[in-house]
Amino acid sequence: MKLHTLNYSCLLNAPSDRVCDFHTDTVNLIRITPPWIDVKIISADLPIQEKSRIVLKIKRFVLPTLWEMEIEKLDTPLTLIDTMVSGPFRYFRHQRHFIPLENGETLMREIISFGIPLGWLGDLLFPLIKRDMDQMFEYRHRATQEYFLDSIS
Repeated sequence: MKLHTLNYSCLLNAPSDRVCDFHTDTVNLIRITPPWIDVKIISADLPIQEKSRIVLKIKRFVLPTLWEMEIEKLDTPLTLIDTMVSGPFRYFRHQRHFIPLENGETLMREIISFGIPLGWLGDLLFPLIKRDMDQMFEYRHRATQEYFLDSIS
């Protein structure tokens, strides 16, 4: 299986503990999901901690899919990693690293690693998946930045 990796980052006007708390609150997943993606939380082991599982129903391109994710690592306030247990990809891992900066801001780095089903045929879909993820993470980062700007006003 060929693994694809995408990297995203953004600067957030909040300390890393607040940013990490934001990302471990499942309500915020809905808040930062683009309007063209319908996501519902089916179940979640709360409070979020290592080994917690979250089941999502995600409707994208008219097709609903179930995603079961497990929190692989939670090192508050620096790291949150979740891995797909079952879902549409052969493999999917989402790393978030919250890097505290001296001025009280946080640099959030995200690394998405995934394997596409259908072998080489699925790999032909990579440019479309990448474009879609680029748009989704651009939206998510902008929504997260706006949340932290609004929360200090």
